[in-house]
Amino acid sequence: MTQENLNASLILKQIDLFDPLMVDWVIVTLNLISGEVIGLVGIIANAVTIVVFCKLGFYDSVDVTLTALAISDIGSLVSLQFYNIMTNPWISSVQLPFEASEVVVLMSMYPHVYFIRVSGLITAFAALERCVCVVLPLKVKTIFSCKRSILIILIIFLISISNVVAPYYFFYFDWIFSPERNSTILRMNLRENWHSGIGLSFMINDVFIQYSTFAVLITCTVITSVNLNKNAAWKKSISKGDRQNVETKISPKEVKVARMLSLVSVTFVVCLLPLSATITAVGVVKDMTVGGPYFQVARICNSVSFLTETVSSSMNGFIYYKMSSKYRKTCKMLFVRGS
Repeated sequence: MTQENLNASLILKQIDLFDPLMVDWVIVTLNLISGEVIGLVGIIANAVTIVVFCKLGFYDSVDVTLTALAISDIGSLVSLQFYNIMTNPWISSVQLPFEASEVVVLMSMYPHVYFIRVSGLITAFAALERCVCVVLPLKVKTIFSCKRSILIILIIFLISISNVVAPYYFFYFDWIFSPERNSTILRMNLRENWHSGIGLSFMINDVFIQYSTFAVLITCTVITSVNLNKNAAWKKSISKGDRQNVETKISPKEVKVARMLSLVSVTFVVCLLPLSATITAVGVVKDMTVGGPYFQVARICNSVSFLTETVSSSMNGFIYYKMSSKYRKTCKMLFVRGS
Protein backbone atom coordinates (compact mmCIF):
# COMPACT_ATOMS: atom_id res chain seq x y z
CA MET A 1 0.00 0.00 0.00
CA THR A 2 1.39 3.43 -0.97
CA GLN A 3 1.66 6.29 1.50
CA GLU A 4 -1.16 8.13 -0.29
CA ASN A 5 -3.47 5.13 -0.04
CA LEU A 6 -2.54 4.66 3.62
CA ASN A 7 -3.38 8.30 4.42
CA ALA A 8 -6.66 8.02 2.55
CA SER A 9 -7.52 4.86 4.48
CA LEU A 10 -6.82 6.60 7.80
CA ILE A 11 -9.01 9.56 6.86
CA LEU A 12 -11.87 7.26 5.86
CA LYS A 13 -11.61 5.44 9.17
CA GLN A 14 -11.81 8.74 11.03
CA ILE A 15 -14.85 9.83 9.07
CA ASP A 16 -16.55 6.47 9.57
CA LEU A 17 -15.88 6.58 13.30
CA PHE A 18 -17.05 10.16 13.98
CA ASP A 19 -18.51 12.88 11.84
CA PRO A 20 -15.83 15.65 11.77
CA LEU A 21 -18.55 18.30 12.07
CA MET A 22 -19.84 16.63 15.23
CA VAL A 23 -16.30 16.54 16.66
CA ASP A 24 -15.87 20.24 15.91
CA TRP A 25 -19.11 21.13 17.68
CA VAL A 26 -18.16 19.00 20.68
CA ILE A 27 -14.87 20.92 20.94
CA VAL A 28 -16.61 24.28 20.54
CA THR A 29 -19.26 23.43 23.15
CA LEU A 30 -16.94 21.91 25.75
CA ASN A 31 -13.85 24.09 25.40
CA LEU A 32 -14.60 27.34 23.58
CA ILE A 33 -17.92 27.97 25.38
CA SER A 34 -18.12 25.99 28.62
CA GLY A 35 -14.37 25.92 29.27
CA GLU A 36 -13.92 29.66 28.68
CA VAL A 37 -16.86 30.63 30.89
CA ILE A 38 -15.92 28.28 33.75
CA GLY A 39 -12.26 29.25 33.41
CA LEU A 40 -13.02 32.96 33.64
CA VAL A 41 -15.10 32.36 36.79
CA GLY A 42 -12.27 30.23 38.18
CA ILE A 43 -9.64 32.92 37.56
CA ILE A 44 -11.77 35.45 39.46
CA ALA A 45 -12.48 32.94 42.27
CA ASN A 46 -8.79 32.11 42.69
CA ALA A 47 -7.86 35.80 42.67
CA VAL A 48 -10.42 36.35 45.46
CA THR A 49 -8.91 33.40 47.34
CA ILE A 50 -5.44 34.97 47.21
CA VAL A 51 -6.81 38.29 48.49
CA VAL A 52 -8.77 36.57 51.29
CA PHE A 53 -5.75 34.64 52.58
CA CYS A 54 -3.60 37.76 52.38
CA LYS A 55 -6.22 39.53 54.51
CA LEU A 56 -6.23 36.67 57.01
CA GLY A 57 -2.46 36.64 57.27
CA PHE A 58 -0.20 33.62 56.92
CA TYR A 59 -0.21 32.41 60.51
CA ASP A 60 -1.01 28.82 59.56
CA SER A 61 0.87 26.65 57.09
CA VAL A 62 -2.39 25.58 55.43
CA ASP A 63 -3.08 29.22 54.46
CA VAL A 64 0.31 29.37 52.73
CA THR A 65 -0.39 26.12 50.89
CA LEU A 66 -3.85 27.11 49.69
CA THR A 67 -2.59 30.51 48.51
CA ALA A 68 0.13 28.81 46.45
CA LEU A 69 -2.49 26.43 45.07
CA ALA A 70 -4.64 29.38 43.98
CA ILE A 71 -1.64 30.96 42.20
CA SER A 72 -0.86 27.77 40.28
CA ASP A 73 -4.55 27.30 39.44
CA ILE A 74 -4.67 30.80 37.93
CA GLY A 75 -1.64 29.94 35.78
CA SER A 76 -3.30 26.70 34.70
CA LEU A 77 -6.57 28.44 33.79
CA VAL A 78 -5.01 31.39 31.94
CA SER A 79 -2.86 29.11 29.77
CA LEU A 80 -5.83 26.83 29.07
CA GLN A 81 -8.02 29.81 28.13
CA PHE A 82 -5.57 30.73 25.39
CA TYR A 83 -5.32 27.11 24.27
CA ASN A 84 -9.10 26.83 23.93
CA ILE A 85 -9.24 29.93 21.73
CA MET A 86 -6.34 28.97 19.45
CA THR A 87 -7.43 25.36 18.89
CA ASN A 88 -11.08 25.98 18.04
CA PRO A 89 -12.10 24.65 14.58
CA TRP A 90 -12.72 28.13 13.16
CA ILE A 91 -9.20 29.43 13.74
CA SER A 92 -7.91 27.40 10.79
CA SER A 93 -9.92 29.58 8.40
CA VAL A 94 -8.01 32.69 9.52
CA GLN A 95 -4.78 33.40 7.64
CA LEU A 96 -2.47 33.96 10.58
CA PRO A 97 1.32 34.39 10.18
CA PHE A 98 1.82 31.20 12.18
CA GLU A 99 0.41 27.68 12.44
CA ALA A 100 -1.95 28.09 15.39
CA SER A 101 -2.22 24.39 16.26
CA GLU A 102 1.58 24.12 16.55
CA VAL A 103 2.53 27.48 18.06
CA VAL A 104 -0.08 27.09 20.81
CA VAL A 105 1.63 23.89 21.98
CA LEU A 106 4.74 25.75 23.14
CA MET A 107 2.99 28.98 24.14
CA SER A 108 0.06 27.46 26.02
CA MET A 109 -0.03 23.70 26.30
CA TYR A 110 3.30 23.13 28.01
CA PRO A 111 2.89 26.10 30.40
CA HIS A 112 -0.49 24.59 31.29
CA VAL A 113 1.18 21.22 31.91
CA TYR A 114 3.68 22.94 34.21
CA PHE A 115 1.03 24.67 36.31
CA ILE A 116 -1.26 21.63 36.52
CA ARG A 117 1.68 19.53 37.77
CA VAL A 118 2.45 22.21 40.37
CA SER A 119 -1.19 22.21 41.46
CA GLY A 120 -1.12 18.45 41.80
CA LEU A 121 2.03 18.41 43.92
CA ILE A 122 0.78 21.25 46.13
CA THR A 123 -2.54 19.45 46.62
CA ALA A 124 -0.65 16.27 47.51
CA PHE A 125 1.47 18.23 50.00
CA ALA A 126 -1.67 19.73 51.56
CA ALA A 127 -3.24 16.27 51.82
CA LEU A 128 -0.07 14.89 53.44
CA GLU A 129 0.02 17.81 55.87
CA ARG A 130 -3.59 17.23 56.99
CA CYS A 131 -3.00 13.49 57.20
CA VAL A 132 -0.11 14.07 59.61
CA CYS A 133 -2.26 16.57 61.50
CA VAL A 134 -4.95 13.93 62.03
CA VAL A 135 -2.58 11.06 62.82
CA LEU A 136 -0.08 13.08 64.89
CA PRO A 137 -1.99 16.17 66.06
CA LEU A 138 0.54 17.11 68.74
CA LYS A 139 3.54 17.06 66.39
CA VAL A 140 2.15 18.62 63.22
CA LYS A 141 3.09 22.20 64.23
CA THR A 142 6.73 21.22 64.60
CA ILE A 143 6.79 19.19 61.40
CA PHE A 144 4.95 21.67 59.16
CA SER A 145 5.75 25.24 60.14
CA CYS A 146 4.92 28.21 57.88
CA LYS A 147 8.58 28.67 56.92
CA ARG A 148 8.97 25.01 56.01
CA SER A 149 5.75 25.07 53.99
CA ILE A 150 6.95 28.11 52.03
CA LEU A 151 10.27 26.40 51.35
CA ILE A 152 8.61 23.18 50.21
CA ILE A 153 6.22 25.07 47.91
CA LEU A 154 9.09 27.04 46.36
CA ILE A 155 10.89 23.74 45.75
CA ILE A 156 7.74 22.35 44.09
CA PHE A 157 7.56 25.34 41.73
CA LEU A 158 11.25 24.94 40.86
CA ILE A 159 11.47 21.18 40.38
CA SER A 160 8.29 21.16 38.28
CA ILE A 161 10.22 23.02 35.59
CA SER A 162 11.65 19.61 34.74
CA ASN A 163 8.25 18.81 33.22
CA VAL A 164 8.89 21.21 30.35
CA VAL A 165 12.69 21.04 29.96
CA ALA A 166 12.61 18.27 27.34
CA PRO A 167 9.75 19.74 25.22
CA TYR A 168 11.33 23.20 25.13
CA TYR A 169 14.68 21.69 24.18
CA PHE A 170 13.50 19.38 21.42
CA PHE A 171 10.68 21.62 20.07
CA TYR A 172 11.37 25.18 18.94
CA PHE A 173 9.87 27.89 16.74
CA ASP A 174 11.18 28.41 13.23
CA TRP A 175 10.11 30.22 10.07
CA ILE A 176 9.18 27.50 7.57
CA PHE A 177 7.83 27.81 4.05
CA SER A 178 4.27 26.52 3.69
CA PRO A 179 3.36 25.31 0.15
CA GLU A 180 -0.36 25.45 1.03
CA ARG A 181 -0.17 29.19 1.82
CA ASN A 182 2.72 29.93 -0.52
CA SER A 183 4.41 31.92 2.25
CA THR A 184 6.77 31.53 5.19
CA ILE A 185 5.03 31.13 8.53
CA LEU A 186 6.05 30.45 12.11
CA ARG A 187 5.83 26.77 12.95
CA MET A 188 7.17 24.28 15.47
CA ASN A 189 10.33 22.50 14.41
CA LEU A 190 11.93 19.38 15.87
CA ARG A 191 15.50 18.54 16.80
CA GLU A 192 17.14 15.24 15.94
CA ASN A 193 16.48 12.29 18.25
CA TRP A 194 13.49 14.06 19.77
CA HIS A 195 11.62 10.76 20.11
CA SER A 196 13.96 9.42 22.80
CA GLY A 197 13.99 12.63 24.86
CA ILE A 198 10.25 13.19 24.70
CA GLY A 199 9.60 9.51 25.40
CA LEU A 200 11.72 9.62 28.57
CA SER A 201 10.04 12.86 29.66
CA PHE A 202 6.63 11.27 29.05
CA MET A 203 7.45 8.25 31.23
CA ILE A 204 8.80 10.37 34.10
CA ASN A 205 6.40 13.32 34.13
CA ASP A 206 3.15 12.11 32.55
CA VAL A 207 3.21 8.59 33.97
CA PHE A 208 5.37 8.27 37.08
CA ILE A 209 4.95 11.72 38.69
CA GLN A 210 1.28 12.09 37.78
CA TYR A 211 0.18 8.67 39.01
CA SER A 212 2.41 8.95 42.07
CA THR A 213 0.60 12.19 42.89
CA PHE A 214 -2.72 10.39 42.59
CA ALA A 215 -1.43 7.60 44.85
CA VAL A 216 -0.34 10.07 47.55
CA LEU A 217 -3.66 11.94 47.35
CA ILE A 218 -5.76 8.78 47.57
CA THR A 219 -3.67 7.24 50.36
CA CYS A 220 -3.63 10.40 52.49
CA THR A 221 -7.34 11.03 51.93
CA VAL A 222 -8.24 7.48 52.97
CA ILE A 223 -6.04 7.61 56.08
CA THR A 224 -7.45 11.03 57.02
CA SER A 225 -11.04 9.89 56.55
CA VAL A 226 -10.52 6.71 58.60
CA ASN A 227 -8.93 8.63 61.47
CA LEU A 228 -11.62 11.33 61.39
CA ASN A 229 -14.30 8.65 61.67
CA LYS A 230 -12.42 7.06 64.57
CA ASN A 231 -12.16 10.44 66.26
CA ALA A 232 -15.90 11.05 65.81
CA ALA A 233 -16.73 7.63 67.23
CA TRP A 234 -14.40 8.24 70.17
CA LYS A 235 -16.18 11.50 71.00
CA LYS A 236 -19.59 9.84 70.89
CA SER A 237 -18.42 7.14 73.29
CA ILE A 238 -17.70 9.75 75.95
CA SER A 239 -20.57 11.03 78.01
CA LYS A 240 -21.31 14.77 78.06
CA GLY A 241 -20.25 15.06 81.65
CA ASP A 242 -16.90 13.38 81.10
CA ARG A 243 -16.15 15.14 77.81
CA GLN A 244 -15.34 18.40 79.57
CA ASN A 245 -12.55 16.70 81.47
CA VAL A 246 -11.05 14.89 78.49
CA GLU A 247 -8.82 16.52 75.92
CA THR A 248 -9.97 15.67 72.41
CA LYS A 249 -7.50 14.10 70.05
CA ILE A 250 -8.19 16.54 67.20
CA SER A 251 -9.58 20.06 67.54
CA PRO A 252 -12.86 20.87 65.73
CA LYS A 253 -11.00 23.43 63.60
CA GLU A 254 -8.50 20.84 62.39
CA VAL A 255 -11.31 18.42 61.63
CA LYS A 256 -13.02 21.01 59.41
CA VAL A 257 -9.79 21.82 57.59
CA ALA A 258 -9.01 18.13 57.09
CA ARG A 259 -12.45 17.46 55.64
CA MET A 260 -12.19 20.49 53.37
CA LEU A 261 -8.80 19.44 52.00
CA SER A 262 -10.00 15.86 51.59
CA LEU A 263 -12.76 17.18 49.33
CA VAL A 264 -10.19 19.24 47.39
CA SER A 265 -8.04 16.12 46.96
CA VAL A 266 -10.95 13.98 45.78
CA THR A 267 -12.02 16.69 43.33
CA PHE A 268 -8.50 16.92 41.91
CA VAL A 269 -8.18 13.17 41.39
CA VAL A 270 -11.63 12.80 39.82
CA CYS A 271 -11.15 15.78 37.48
CA LEU A 272 -7.53 15.09 36.48
CA LEU A 273 -7.78 11.32 36.02
CA PRO A 274 -9.52 11.57 32.59
CA LEU A 275 -6.67 13.63 31.09
CA SER A 276 -4.00 11.40 32.60
CA ALA A 277 -5.76 8.35 31.17
CA THR A 278 -6.05 10.05 27.77
CA ILE A 279 -2.36 11.07 27.71
CA THR A 280 -1.36 7.53 28.68
CA ALA A 281 -3.61 6.03 26.02
CA VAL A 282 -2.23 8.33 23.30
CA GLY A 283 1.32 7.47 24.37
CA VAL A 284 0.63 3.74 24.22
CA VAL A 285 -1.86 3.49 21.32
CA LYS A 286 -0.21 5.08 18.29
CA ASP A 287 -3.47 5.01 16.35
CA MET A 288 -4.70 7.82 18.63
CA THR A 289 -1.93 10.22 17.56
CA VAL A 290 -2.31 12.86 14.84
CA GLY A 291 -3.28 11.20 11.56
CA GLY A 292 -4.19 7.90 13.23
CA PRO A 293 -7.57 6.21 12.75
CA TYR A 294 -8.61 7.01 16.32
CA PHE A 295 -7.31 10.57 16.44
CA GLN A 296 -10.86 11.92 16.59
CA VAL A 297 -11.43 9.82 19.71
CA ALA A 298 -8.36 11.44 21.27
CA ARG A 299 -9.66 14.91 20.35
CA ILE A 300 -13.00 14.27 22.06
CA CYS A 301 -11.32 12.74 25.13
CA ASN A 302 -8.97 15.74 25.35
CA SER A 303 -11.91 18.15 25.15
CA VAL A 304 -13.72 16.40 27.99
CA SER A 305 -10.50 16.17 30.01
CA PHE A 306 -9.64 19.84 29.58
CA LEU A 307 -13.13 20.78 30.74
CA THR A 308 -12.82 18.66 33.90
CA GLU A 309 -9.36 20.20 34.50
CA THR A 310 -10.94 23.64 34.25
CA VAL A 311 -13.59 22.63 36.77
CA SER A 312 -10.93 21.32 39.17
CA SER A 313 -8.86 24.53 39.01
CA SER A 314 -11.97 26.72 39.34
CA MET A 315 -13.96 25.27 42.22
CA ASN A 316 -11.51 25.29 45.14
CA GLY A 317 -12.55 28.79 46.16
CA PHE A 318 -16.18 27.69 46.29
CA ILE A 319 -15.21 24.70 48.45
CA TYR A 320 -13.40 27.01 50.89
CA TYR A 321 -16.42 29.35 50.98
CA LYS A 322 -18.79 26.48 51.72
CA MET A 323 -16.69 24.68 54.34
CA SER A 324 -14.65 27.41 56.06
CA SER A 325 -16.49 29.95 58.19
CA LYS A 326 -13.33 32.07 58.50
CA TYR A 327 -12.90 32.22 54.75
CA ARG A 328 -16.61 32.93 54.23
CA LYS A 329 -16.65 35.74 56.78
CA THR A 330 -13.54 37.40 55.32
CA CYS A 331 -14.89 37.04 51.80
CA LYS A 332 -18.17 38.74 52.76
CA MET A 333 -16.33 41.55 54.50
CA LEU A 334 -14.16 42.03 51.41
CA PHE A 335 -17.12 42.48 49.09
CA VAL A 336 -19.12 44.61 51.51
CA ARG A 337 -16.21 47.02 51.86
CA GLY A 338 -15.67 47.05 48.13
CA SER A 339 -19.33 47.81 47.30
